[in-house]
Amino acid sequence: MTTYDVFDPATLELVGQAPLHGADDVDVAVTRAVAAGPGWAADRGARRAALRGAAEALRAKAPEIGRRLSLEQGKVLREAVGEVLVAADVFDYYAALDWDEEETLPDRQGRSLLVQRRPVGVVAAITPWNFPISLLSVKLAPALVAGCTVIAKPSPTTPLSTIALIETVAAFTPTGVVQWLTGRRAVNKALSEHPRVRKISFTGSTEVGAAIAAQAAPTVKRVTLELGGNDPAIVLPDADAAFTAAGVVGSAFRNAGQVCMAVKRVFVPADRAREMVDAIAAEAARLTVGHGVDEGTTMGPMHSRSQLELVEGLVRDAVDAGGRLATGGGRGTSLPGYFLEPTVVADAAFDSPLVAREQFGAALPVVAYTDLDDLLARLNAQEFGLGASVWSPDLDRAELLATRIEAGTVWINQHTQVELDAPFGGWKASGIGRERGPFGLEPYLELRTINARAHAPAVSPTAAVSTAR
Repeated sequence: MTTYDVFDPATLELVGQAPLHGADDVDVAVTRAVAAGPGWAADRGARRAALRGAAEALRAKAPEIGRRLSLEQGKVLREAVGEVLVAADVFDYYAALDWDEEETLPDRQGRSLLVQRRPVGVVAAITPWNFPISLLSVKLAPALVAGCTVIAKPSPTTPLSTIALIETVAAFTPTGVVQWLTGRRAVNKALSEHPRVRKISFTGSTEVGAAIAAQAAPTVKRVTLELGGNDPAIVLPDADAAFTAAGVVGSAFRNAGQVCMAVKRVFVPADRAREMVDAIAAEAARLTVGHGVDEGTTMGPMHSRSQLELVEGLVRDAVDAGGRLATGGGRGTSLPGYFLEPTVVADAAFDSPLVAREQFGAALPVVAYTDLDDLLARLNAQEFGLGASVWSPDLDRAELLATRIEAGTVWINQHTQVELDAPFGGWKASGIGRERGPFGLEPYLELRTINARAHAPAVSPTAAVSTAR
């Protein structure tokens, strides 16, 4: 088997190797998954027990898997271990979730109706590099408890932690129920086009998600897409500067800004712009850039050279167009990896690329506004609708504004907080479908109606006459 190298984005050192799978490997994995399906779907109690066992094992292995994740992805070790613990919580949640496999509708005119929920079949879970463990868990756990079999395909640059997760879970399931494949987009394409794969659950960029949906269309697969976002934080005139800055920075620079639902741009009242910029810049400057596994590091590197260069270019363009570098712009460390210290750009133009597109990195533009209604209309007219936040001590006013924002999640006085039982996903170009909670189980179930009428033998005309006499 051909393999490829996986590198640490902080030191550029070799972390490990992973198999370079291809279309033939997809065929083998799908055949195994199909064969394992009926037995797995038949025993709901065994499925729940498997998820509970996997959750316990993941907690025990969290330090080991978390370190592997930190080294291959770049994030701070504490956050990487926390990601594994979140996955364990997701498995426990779905193991305990109560749902009806069958329900009976009211009889009518001699007919009885039974509605059944059955597993959709083989699922391909395709995940990105920024949160390879937690984003896989919200696909894997509901699919497994529904009775589906799953083939996990991680990003080529973060395969090692996914392999560890899948092998941990597979120890509690029959052969073929949970598998992994690593490699490049050829594997994604083969999974998306395979006729025996009945569902694709993908998290990643809007461009790749659209391509996967097109590849899946000829075989009429179910598709769940959690795609890009360009989340705004809207600061109202009465917001506390220090409180807001701490919350915004905590979201915007988490995982070096490489979070689909993080704050990507901040909109502040024009008459408080200088105050808010100073507070945000001061909070960002407190972060310590370094190797994710080193004690004291609070922000690691960006994940790839191409992503670093993209974000640096967006910052330069914003400054050249009249923006002001309030803090950051340098590397922040002598390590050779893909580092950008937390960077805040003030006076950014609304239509500048740093503001208008998803930059996905350690740079945060701050934009002044004078008309809140106009700002909201312009934001709602844009393509993304994953998340947003409103910042104000007046909760009634903030909630009223939140109900007008076209996004899948709107936070008030916080950002990036997700819940086990609340739906998560995007509007518009930010995705199709929802994950988490009972809402995240539904896409892995097919509905079937059994409509029955009582069978009665036909009565012959002769018998009818005889009976009448």
